[in-house]
Parts: sequence; structure tokens; C-alpha cells
Amino acid sequence: MIRGIYPLLLVLILVQQSSLVFGQTIRLVDEHQVVHVKNNCSYLEFTQDTATIHAVEGLDFIPVHKDVPNFGISSSTFWLKVEVKNETRESDYVLQVAQPILDYVEFFDKTDSGYISIDLGEHRTFKERLYYDPNYLYVFEIEPESTKTLFLKVQAKENVQVPMLIGSRQAMLALTKKKDVFSGIYLGIMLVMLLYNAFIYISTRDRSYFYYVIYLLFVILTQSSIHGYSFQYLWPNLPVIAVYNSFLFPSLVGISGMQFMRVFLHTRRHSKIFDKLFYGVTAGYLLGTLLSFFGVFAGSFILIEACAVVAATSMMIMAVRIARTGDRPAFFFSIAWAVFLFGVALYVMKDFGVLPYNNFTYYMMPVGSAIEVMLLSFALADRINILKKEKEASQAEALRISLENERIIREQNAYLEQKVQERTIELQETNEELVVTLNHLKETQAQLVDAEKMASLGQLTAGIAHEINNPINFVSANVQPLRLDIQDMLSIIDQYSQAFSADDVEARIKEVENFKTEIDFEYIRNEISELLVGIEDGALRTSEIVKGLKTFSRLDESDLKPADLNEGLQSTLVLLRNSIPDNVEVVTDLADLPPVECFPGKINQIFMNILSNALQAMKGKSIDEKHVLTITSTTDEENVFFSIKDTGPGMTDEVKARIFEPFFTTKDVGEGTGLGLSIVFKIIETHGGHIQVNTEVGKGTEFIITLPVTAKLNTN
Repeated sequence: MIRGIYPLLLVLILVQQSSLVFGQTIRLVDEHQVVHVKNNCSYLEFTQDTATIHAVEGLDFIPVHKDVPNFGISSSTFWLKVEVKNETRESDYVLQVAQPILDYVEFFDKTDSGYISIDLGEHRTFKERLYYDPNYLYVFEIEPESTKTLFLKVQAKENVQVPMLIGSRQAMLALTKKKDVFSGIYLGIMLVMLLYNAFIYISTRDRSYFYYVIYLLFVILTQSSIHGYSFQYLWPNLPVIAVYNSFLFPSLVGISGMQFMRVFLHTRRHSKIFDKLFYGVTAGYLLGTLLSFFGVFAGSFILIEACAVVAATSMMIMAVRIARTGDRPAFFFSIAWAVFLFGVALYVMKDFGVLPYNNFTYYMMPVGSAIEVMLLSFALADRINILKKEKEASQAEALRISLENERIIREQNAYLEQKVQERTIELQETNEELVVTLNHLKETQAQLVDAEKMASLGQLTAGIAHEINNPINFVSANVQPLRLDIQDMLSIIDQYSQAFSADDVEARIKEVENFKTEIDFEYIRNEISELLVGIEDGALRTSEIVKGLKTFSRLDESDLKPADLNEGLQSTLVLLRNSIPDNVEVVTDLADLPPVECFPGKINQIFMNILSNALQAMKGKSIDEKHVLTITSTTDEENVFFSIKDTGPGMTDEVKARIFEPFFTTKDVGEGTGLGLSIVFKIIETHGGHIQVNTEVGKGTEFIITLPVTAKLNTN
């Protein structure tokens, strides 16, 4: 594809038709040839656009000494004068101004009736042109063997170059077809490359392809704008875009090209200076474009051209520098960029008049850009190949590492399996030892619990013995007086019986009355009643103690059953009555509780342990100091609550934190096992309840017990 461009370029270069000129007059000798006007014309420059054709036709025009009329960057209005002599038999000829980016072109043709003017340029919509061609065409008639003078008025915001060609309609049409073929090939190559790289970007998501596609798009727009195709096909009804695209698109080409290079060659790794230069040049491009929008066209054109020179030079230097490190993509980039720069350099030097204006200098930039695009596509493809090879090498290395890791894992698994077996044996042995130890601990725990029970029972037995002994002693003490009183009463009855059977009844009755007075009958009768009441009271107290003992004796019941916990609490108080110090007042406020599903004996043990601790705490104080043991019970829908509050010495935070620990006690040695509250905590936890302790040193302690009405056993 690249080789096919060079013959076409050679044809275009050689298609410069010659003409026999005589002085400043162009001689048309062959109607099949196109004559390049070149410098066979003259001009006038006006700083103000005020001159008319009638004013300038009689003035002395200045001969053009350059290869083509090239007035550089100027805001002046230029008048051109072309003299044509027709030595052919053809009378219809075309004058072409081959510079589509001129802003204003007006043709003047003198006829018998005066001057005819045709106003063209980028300030008008494309459809206003007489001929559908990006160049400016004017058809004029010139009779064979006659001479005609043509005038042109031109203006431009960029470089003012006016290349002109004259030829017959057929010759001009043939030249236009050749130009369109070249432009079609060029644009076809560029569009194919754009679509190809866009497809690769969509497939790979490589940022290099993204910026390259953007760069290609702006190159296509720039080249098509220079040759007039963008105005002809893209925005024919928007001349304002045609005016400014000569400033905007070249800036975008420079910016996108530098950004593509930064990403493609990773320039930041090699030079941070280039990155700073990139931002500086980008700012210059943007400033140049902005100046054009404010009407500073000359300054804008010069600044954009200067930025292009700086960008192109720095990119070339950077690419060569990276290529010397052995970077293959940079090598391709250097060649591609060198070709493109060669074309750009020729084109720019043509604009500044350093090189002559011809097909070679005019078309070298698009040819260079096409070659550059293909070489950069090769560079991107080569980069993919490099990445593919690196990926394959990386995968091979990863496979090797994976196999090595697999081998290590197998060895480690074998080693670990051996260690696991050894550890399993050790754990089994340890587990067996733990089972034995656990059994010993359970036995010890059972013994300790039994010891606590025995301690409680011992305390309880002493209290019960003393409590039962009181009514029994009272009954025993009343028996002997009662017996004597009964004997006296029986004696009175016997005497009455003998008196009624004797003959002297009255005398005997009198004796009986005397006996009653002697033994104080009324006193004996009252004493008998009092003794019987005392015996009855002793019997009731004994019965109450027995009933309480029966209730409390359910310690070892293993079945859940509904129980009246108030009854259990009261029976516990009965059994502890003998242990209540004289200076302690017991106050109870028991609400009506629903039957609670529980182990009743275990709950009684809770009451016994907490009440005993409370009484012992208050017992240690002075006998003259009064204390109160307050016991309350309440309930809600799901739980029952018991509060046992004493006015003893209270506990410190340190003691409070440890009271439920096994074997912890604040009592003297021999006064407790330290398991009472630990057992209380365990029983409450087993029932799914909880216990709260509120205490303050010097003010007393309160235990709040919460138990669910429906059993929620926790066997953990």
C-alpha cells in the first residue's frame, strides 16, 4: 500500500503542465493541457478593503517574483492581475484558485458591457458556489487568437497563497479527477486505519489505541479541511466552522499526537521534562486557538505553527532517545514520525515561501501522514506481539511456579499429614487424661456440694432442734401442774360422788365445799385452761416447724413441678427463726405469685443460703443497733422477682466481683465452705434466671432474684 503511493505522487508531481509564456502573459497553446500560472501574474496590496475594480484596473501592478503568489500571513487585501492569450481553437476556459482555505475570492472579467464579478470564499455557504468543487473555479470565454485580462481580489486569515491554474473544461476535469483519486486513496487509507484501530481498541481496551484513534480522527479532519473536503461534505451550510477549522484542528492534532506518544511509549518513565513540555505546548495550542476566536488570526497562526515545530521536534528527539534503549515500538514510532515530519516540514516551508509551491510540496504532508499512520499501526501491532510474547513468557513462568508450588504443597501435605497423625495421637491421649480429670472434678464437685449441703443441714438441724425443744419443754413443764390440778379435780368429783350416796348429804356437801375452798377451786380451773392453751400452742408450733421442714426437705427432687415460691420462702424463714438475732426485724411484702415451674427444693436452697448470709451479716453488729431484713416478691407476665435486702455492712466492689466464685468467702476459717453463693448462682442459671447484687459499704446489700414462670432450663 505504501509503495502504491509513490508512483501516484510521482504522477502528480510530473503533471505540472508547462506553457510558453511571453513576459507576464500566459499563452494557451494546447486545450488538452492545464497551465500553472505560477509567477506569471502581478499584484497590488491594499491595507484597507476600499479599492474597486475601476480604481485598480489602471494602476501599475507589481510582478510576482515567487514561484506562486505567496504573501505570507497578512490581513491586507490583494488584487491579482492575469493576462491570458489564447492560441488554441477552444474558447471556454477555467481559472482555478487551488487554495480552498482562502476566506474571500472574487473574480472580475471584463466584457463589452463592463466587468462581471463572481464572489466566492469560505464566508459563503458551499451551495452558493457555481461549481461543486472544493477549489474556487471561474469559467471565462476567450476567443482564439485573442488576449484577456482577469482580475482577482483575495483575502485570508491564514497564510495568503494563491496558486492558480488555467485550462479547458476537459483538461481541468481530468486534473480534478486525478486529484480526487489521490484524495480518495488517502482518505480511504486513513479511514481504514481509524476503523481498524478502533476495533482493536474495543477488543483490547488498550489506552494507546484510544488516543491513536483520536489522533487519526483529527488528522483526517485537518487534511480534509486543508483540501476543502470537510467544508464540501461535512458542514457545507456552516461557513463559520470552515473559517475556524484551520486553527482548531491542527491544534487538536498536535495535542492528541503528543498524548498518544506519552501513553504509547510511556515517556514519563524516561523523561519528566517531556511531560512538562507537553503541558506547555498544549497550553500554547489552546491559546493559539483562543486567539483565533477573538480575531487575532495572524498571532494565532504563528503561535500554532511554532507549537507544531516545538512538538514535532521534541517528539522526534524523545522517540529516538527511547528507541536507542532497544524499545521496538519506539523504533517504529521514530521512523513513522520522521516520515510525517518530513512532509510537514515541506508543507510549512512551502507556506513560508522557503520552498516552491508545487504538487510535491502540496501533497507531501498527506502522503507523509498516510505512511506515518500505517507505520504506527505496525508499531501498535508489534507492541501487541511483544505483549503477547511477554504474556506467554509470564504464563510459562507462572506455570513453572505453579508446578513448583504444587510439588511443595504435596511435600507439605505429606509432612502435615504425618504431624496431624502424631498430634491426633497426642490429643487422644490428652483427651483421655482430661476425661479422667473431669470425672475426678465431677466427683470433687459433688463432694463439695454435699459438704455445702451438710453444712447447711448442720446449721438447719441445730436451729430446728432448738426451735422444737422450746415448745416441747413448754409442754413438758405444763404436764406435771396439769396432772396435779386434774388430781384435785378428780378428788372433788369423788367427794361429790360419796356425798350424794351418804345419808348426810348436806354435811358431806359442806365438806366438799370446804375442800374446794382449801384447794382454791377457781384458781385450779383457770390454771387447767391456761395449761391446756399452752400445750396447744406448743403443739401448733411443733406442727408448723414440721410442716416447714417437710417443705424444705425437697432438696433432692429431680422433677420439674409448679410450686408456690412464697410458701417455700416462708417455710425457710420458719426454719431460720431461731437464727434471727434479737436486734433484727424481718419485714415481708409478698405479692400473689403464680405457680412457678421449677425444682422447689433447689429454690428453697437459694432462699436458705441468701437469708443465712444476710442474718449472719447483721449478727456481727452491736446488739443495741436495730436492723431490718426486708423480703419482697413481685411478678409480671413472664417472671417472678424476689428481693432480699439487709442493713448489714455491705461489700466493696472487689468483694462484690468475686462473691459467686467457688471457694471465695469473707467468713472466718471453719465458718463456711465458700460454695453457698456459687451454688445459688448455678441454680438460678440452670432455671434460666439471673441474680443482681446491689451493695454499698456501710448501708447493706440487696439480692434481686429473677426466675421465669415457665421453666427455661439451661443445662450448660
